[in-house]
Amino acid sequence: MAICAVYRNEAPYLREWIEFHRHVGVERFFLYNNRSTDDHLGVLQPYIDAGIVVWEDFPEFPPQLKCFEESLATHRDDARWIAFIDVDEFLFSPTERPVSDILREFEQHSAVGVNCLVFGTSGHQTPQPGLVIENYRRRLSLDRPRNRVVKCIVDPTAVIAVGKSVHYFRYGARGLAVDELHRPYRGETTESLSVDLLRINHYFTRSQAERERKLAAPRVDNGKMKNREGVEERDRRLNEEPDDTILAFAPALRAALGLEAVAGS
Repeated sequence: MAICAVYRNEAPYLREWIEFHRHVGVERFFLYNNRSTDDHLGVLQPYIDAGIVVWEDFPEFPPQLKCFEESLATHRDDARWIAFIDVDEFLFSPTERPVSDILREFEQHSAVGVNCLVFGTSGHQTPQPGLVIENYRRRLSLDRPRNRVVKCIVDPTAVIAVGKSVHYFRYGARGLAVDELHRPYRGETTESLSVDLLRINHYFTRSQAERERKLAAPRVDNGKMKNREGVEERDRRLNEEPDDTILAFAPALRAALGLEAVAGS
């Protein structure tokens, strides 16, 4: 199992993201740097040297869809499954089983679409020390349609083309992608939400300061500026409900990162 992702100026978060996904069964990372100016290579170099990260500099903008196309063309035969997600997204199973093991139940399918639960600032105005998964624990209510958006884990040999957005692909004779209940779906969203077996925590804003920087930058998928209309209300909703499900992985993640355990965990 592998992950493909495009990043820019994510150095403070890369190690946590990589170690988390190694814990849930990811073996390789196909990472594309888009114009970073921070110490991202200082963080990644040990993983590159170990063959865990396959790294490429990709300065063209917007990068995301083109990087996905390049990754599929280059690494089609290098992984049984490739998850196409972002560095602010954490893929896991609430059952605590490795995702790589769960995917054995989907061998007959072209891809698995995983619903993305969207998390907000949790009241943090500035970037916080410690783990992302511990700092940001409030999300959009489960009944909101936005949670039905998916990111895909694909069999790269079944993909014939990247879609018009980063949320879907086009597949060949083996048919459509399915959700975690093996139900086929089309496009960017599933008909209903199901996150009992697989889910993605999307830390969409992180802190308020980081949210403001994100709003000021063009989108990495299509290069357009983000829509700011109604953004305050949208962001408020991202803190509607508490959700600590992912914290089951915190002790192992802290150990992998050489951090002290949190009292009571």
